[in-house]
Amino acid sequence: MALSTSLSDQLQRKLYARGFISNQYRFDDLYNISNLAQFKETQWAETDDLNESDKPASRSRNVDLYTIGDSFTTMDTSFYAGRRNRHIWLGTAVDTVTLDPKVRSILVIEVIERTIQERLREHYADLYIRRGFQVRGETQPLARPNAETIDTFWENTLNSEINQRLEFLLFNADIALSCKELKANLMLSWFGRTHSGSLISRDRQFLFYEVEASRKSNLSPFVPLTDADIDSVVVNMNRIRAHYISAGFTEVYFCFIPNKVTVCEPGRHPHNDQIQRIERNRNLQAPLLKLSNELLQHPEWFHKSGGHWNVNGKRLWLRYVNGVVLEWPVIR
Repeated sequence: MALSTSLSDQLQRKLYARGFISNQYRFDDLYNISNLAQFKETQWAETDDLNESDKPASRSRNVDLYTIGDSFTTMDTSFYAGRRNRHIWLGTAVDTVTLDPKVRSILVIEVIERTIQERLREHYADLYIRRGFQVRGETQPLARPNAETIDTFWENTLNSEINQRLEFLLFNADIALSCKELKANLMLSWFGRTHSGSLISRDRQFLFYEVEASRKSNLSPFVPLTDADIDSVVVNMNRIRAHYISAGFTEVYFCFIPNKVTVCEPGRHPHNDQIQRIERNRNLQAPLLKLSNELLQHPEWFHKSGGHWNVNGKRLWLRYVNGVVLEWPVIR
């Protein structure tokens, strides 16, 4: 059973739904990496899930909202205040839409800080144009799968996720977790180290992805960036905006979400201030939803056992996005 389940993530989800195995992510991803008991968030769902009261009290009759984002913006589109709301999880789908000329079509693009230099540099057109919203009647070709991206059964099963699923099935029972926690706590108390893949803050209050918080990682906010690096991002943001406006969209907004380490331990190393430098760039034409200043005041809005924001961060995002939607005046 363990072997067959490790070969199929679909089978693993079915067994979990029927209560045969526990939820792999019940304590969130950074706990899964580190196994540090003080970061086991046992009420993770309660601190992550939006509820009916978070849905907008009123909706625009004048704006159709389109969003492109990553794992920070996976909430149901019913929480948005547009007349109609469409969302793309970046890089996973292409959505073909017909814009209604009688209303305004607004696009909001969310980008997490650690991915700015990856997603808004050489790959910007593939991610946000060829794999973004396609407007019927436009000449932009749809993204088509190629030999490197086709998801076959064997590509899905003969990859590194097999080992992860098998390890979970064998070692994720409560008694096994207790042993792993003991080892992790000893390693931290004796050597000041965490499991590879995670880093702990100097005051030991926060846990981060190593790829996000290590100054050796190109994705961390502690890697120096030149003015040319910032200028290249701004140029591509303007190109994305120009593409969608020419396709019929009324406006394109960008929203940058700071890394957890930027919010919870900004002084860990000298910071490159990438988001602020983009915001101040005089060549930037795309409008921004600047929620980072408020988020920086609330480290408690991130999960202690994971790298994402909790329900309070989601509410912040919704407040800014829905605020923009409802600010647009009615078309006369």
